[in-house]
Amino acid sequence: MSSSLNDSNLLLTNRAKQLENIEFFKGMNMSELTELAGMMKEIKYKKNTIVINQGDLSRSLFVIVYGRLKVFATDEEGNQTIFTFLNNGDFFGELSLLDDAPRSATVYTLEDSTVLNLDHVRFKDFIDTHPTACWPLFKSLTSRIRTMDQTICSLTSRDIYGRLIETLYKQAEENADGVLITQKLTHQDFAEMIGSSREMISRIFKDLKKGGYISVERKQVSILKRLPSQW
Repeated sequence: MSSSLNDSNLLLTNRAKQLENIEFFKGMNMSELTELAGMMKEIKYKKNTIVINQGDLSRSLFVIVYGRLKVFATDEEGNQTIFTFLNNGDFFGELSLLDDAPRSATVYTLEDSTVLNLDHVRFKDFIDTHPTACWPLFKSLTSRIRTMDQTICSLTSRDIYGRLIETLYKQAEENADGVLITQKLTHQDFAEMIGSSREMISRIFKDLKKGGYISVERKQVSILKRLPSQW
């Protein structure tokens, strides 16, 4: 019995430490994080599984423990727009904690993934007893709104090449050799992120590779030198 209790406490502590590093919960103390961790349910999803579907009325927050997921929306004509790709430590579904509107996007696993799920009823109970915990959440939501504003501005003010270059830099991270490299993304992925065609992305990439600006291996783009401002 004592061993089982210790294991349970250790699990909660580890989950609380995971939450501590996630933007949505930054600013909460360890006691609050531990309480939240105790309200969360761990769920495992296989690769190529829909976690939430655009239009769903489900109301819960998800925190990614492990995995890679795609967030996208589909219009009435079936055209798909990719909003972002999510990895370990990212979160999604936070808006459903605050309203009862349908889900605005679909979230789909690109590999086997493990998430922590927080139901809106339990979240409301938590906020009722910890009202000051709202401030870190408001700060996180404000940050996301600002990012969304920047994305909208980019889509309306830049040409296709400019949007692609900005997206490449946003998706790239520096590796051990100091080279900026993206996650695995197809030409279609880039097209759906910036509102272009796959053919146009392929043409631009071909010219950038020819100029020695990028290399592409296993669907990962390496930025070898500063990308030109114009195509």
